[in-house]
Amino acid sequence: MNYVIEIKNIEPIRAATMRYKGIVTEAGKVFPNVFKAIKGKANGAPFICYYTMNNETKTGEMELCVPTAEDPKGNGVTVKDMPRIKAICLTHVGPYETMQYAYEAIDRFAQENKLTLQSPFREVFIKGPGMLIKGNPEKYITEIMFPLKEGQKNDGN
Repeated sequence: MNYVIEIKNIEPIRAATMRYKGIVTEAGKVFPNVFKAIKGKANGAPFICYYTMNNETKTGEMELCVPTAEDPKGNGVTVKDMPRIKAICLTHVGPYETMQYAYEAIDRFAQENKLTLQSPFREVFIKGPGMLIKGNPEKYITEIMFPLKEGQKNDGN
């Protein structure tokens, strides 16, 4: 797959968030709780911030995030102001099962440019399965953002 990799400044964003620890593929079943807590009033694409990830067990510690101006009610959902970050970004089009190619491309780019990645990294779901209809996985659009460690020479400045 050919990916366009960019270094971008990502603006701060206010999001309703819920911590989740477990199997990554099961996180989608928990995401509706975040939407319910804000009565579905999102003002941007939902995303996951990954703090830890075990590639062998496909488990991790993450935060399920939905941009919103609402104050969440219940379901263990809180509000968090996500900080401005400088990140390596790429857009993956296709099923989630093929996203490992995107991660490999980011790793290669970071190594070639002597950049240090840090957590949490984000997967922003521009287009994915709906709440009721799965849709066509070939047309899913996911933006992956890996924050760069501050103060690096090749950070796009």
